[in-house]
Amino acid sequence: MFTYAHAQRIGTRLYQCDATATAAHRGVRAWALLDGIGDRPDVRTWARHNARLLAHVAAQTDNPEAAIAAVRATTDYDGYQDDEWDAPSAVAVVGVRAEDGALRIAWCGDARAYWQPLGGAPVQLTRDHNEAERCRAAGRTNFPWQYRNYVTSSLRRHGDEVGEVGTVRAHGPGRLVLCSDGVYSPFEDNGADLGSALTDATPRKAATSLVRRATGFKANRKDNATAFVVDFT
Repeated sequence: MFTYAHAQRIGTRLYQCDATATAAHRGVRAWALLDGIGDRPDVRTWARHNARLLAHVAAQTDNPEAAIAAVRATTDYDGYQDDEWDAPSAVAVVGVRAEDGALRIAWCGDARAYWQPLGGAPVQLTRDHNEAERCRAAGRTNFPWQYRNYVTSSLRRHGDEVGEVGTVRAHGPGRLVLCSDGVYSPFEDNGADLGSALTDATPRKAATSLVRRATGFKANRKDNATAFVVDFT
């Protein structure tokens, strides 16, 4: 059994460029979250369309990694030939649950998945694909904070150049949290425990609490904040 809900806040941006979608196929359920790169109406439209596509393919294939590859393969740069790097894109995280209860997650970029076992604290399942994480992996601890905004993988492709796709699994009853950096970054920046916003019993209340808390911290700039919460019992 599972229940789920999502919540969003726009922050101080002009457009809500995060998007979520869910899909089901023959007993397989998929949940997808995209964080669009930029603050433009074409990015918003692109993210919404490809969130639906990602969830649909993930449910049909029961393979979130293959679903990310499929979305990349459909990327269309018509109208952006003069500046391909300006074409819409997004980072993404997608979770798939099969009939046998197996939960598989894949991601590209810095959208995250957390797993909170029953009665436990949330644990980060994903590893950010950005310059900040590259520095940490190389043993560097002193680097510009902006490095976390430089993603090294996304749903964008350029010819044969594609970014890394991470995969991970979760097991047992518990709570899956998918979120954009507009959710987790404010908690980290303010030394706050993300788990403190996940004490609500229902997914809807927990997702709402996450985005409300994330956009409630004092800051000059507040990002789009989106959370998808799925409870497995």
